[in-house]
Amino acid sequence: MLYQPIRRSLRVASAFPALGATFLLTVVLAGAEKPDAVYLELVKKAVNGDLSVDFRALRLACAKANKCDAKGESKDVIAMRRASQSHDYTGAAKVAERLITLGFPNIEAHAVCAEAYSALKQSDKAQFHHEITSALIRSIMSTGDGRTKETAFEVIGTQEEHVILGMLGLPPFGRQSLVPGKPHSYDVIEVDDPKSGQKVSIYFNIDAFYPMKGL
Repeated sequence: MLYQPIRRSLRVASAFPALGATFLLTVVLAGAEKPDAVYLELVKKAVNGDLSVDFRALRLACAKANKCDAKGESKDVIAMRRASQSHDYTGAAKVAERLITLGFPNIEAHAVCAEAYSALKQSDKAQFHHEITSALIRSIMSTGDGRTKETAFEVIGTQEEHVILGMLGLPPFGRQSLVPGKPHSYDVIEVDDPKSGQKVSIYFNIDAFYPMKGL
């Protein structure tokens, strides 16, 4: 399962100290354009162990920033998943860390790091990524329940849609419909609920990334 590391990372024991300033992510604020500066300032606080950061604001700032890619290149994501699935935890962590550097709110990359560092007995790093994974997911799920347009989950990319579907115990992929409009646009994902056997539709508010830049 593609998103098993996310579920496993949320079960990591919480008795370890946060990684804080030792986390290997460098942010440079000097000379950054305003959208990037806002994003980088929020990342800096999170990296230094401030979990009171508004992670919804961090994610939305990423969507506006010129230098934040929360999805990552497909080849890197595939490499990370393959390393994780084959229990190459050192390799998985290396790729995941690179993805996080390029886009801090990459939920799957943080989850893979949490799992990998736990297996490598690096408890401080495991706990840090576990806490970030949890905070990012909460910042999405607190926006609604996804059952209607009015209670749609607010996401910054389709990768977050797949994560949330997985967290709901639903298949991460399904029949997708785009509902553009004003004041909001939506992705509607129809999937089969494995528990009830019924089809369900989950709504995602996609204002943060639709229409795509340049369109």
